[in-house]
Amino acid sequence: MYKICKWLFGWDYITWENSADQGIARVHRDKNGNLFYWRYKATSVADPIISAKNHLWLTCSPEKYDLDS
Repeated sequence: MYKICKWLFGWDYITWENSADQGIARVHRDKNGNLFYWRYKATSVADPIISAKNHLWLTCSPEKYDLDS
């Protein structure tokens, strides 16, 4: 599904994981230019993307967002 959204809309996706859960999320940029993803959008839990090493980049390279690889 994320590949179709990338093709249709150009959105980028990463995988995330914590001690309780894991998933795929769309990469967003806030008004200040910081990257984040919605871990649980229904409950408004957003996490910042600080380092590219913490995520598997599914649809692009982290260099696209000037992050370390």
